[in-house]
Amino acid sequence: MKKLAFVTVLLTLAAGAAPASGPGESHSGGTFYPGGGVLTYEMFEAAVEHADLEGCPAEFDTDAVFCRITLANDMAHVFAFAHDGDQPLLAIKSYELGDGFLPF
Repeated sequence: MKKLAFVTVLLTLAAGAAPASGPGESHSGGTFYPGGGVLTYEMFEAAVEHADLEGCPAEFDTDAVFCRITLANDMAHVFAFAHDGDQPLLAIKSYELGDGFLPF
């Protein structure tokens, strides 16, 4: 139950997130970097309906991360997870839905 509540909080934050300068910071409408709490890919895979992506937004190094996408609150949310270790969530980048909304 704790996992689901944590994911719900992350999705809520992602829906209103924006460009951030680093971990734990978020601003309205862009990328959210979770600070403190850790969401692993294993937890995400089990709890969040998503689609796999072959690539990631340009700001992410695909040698270091892999990405998944969800749709919520009329926005697309790209989740970037580390390849290494427990595959923790590193960032969430949000896009408004529309024609050509994924520029990568």
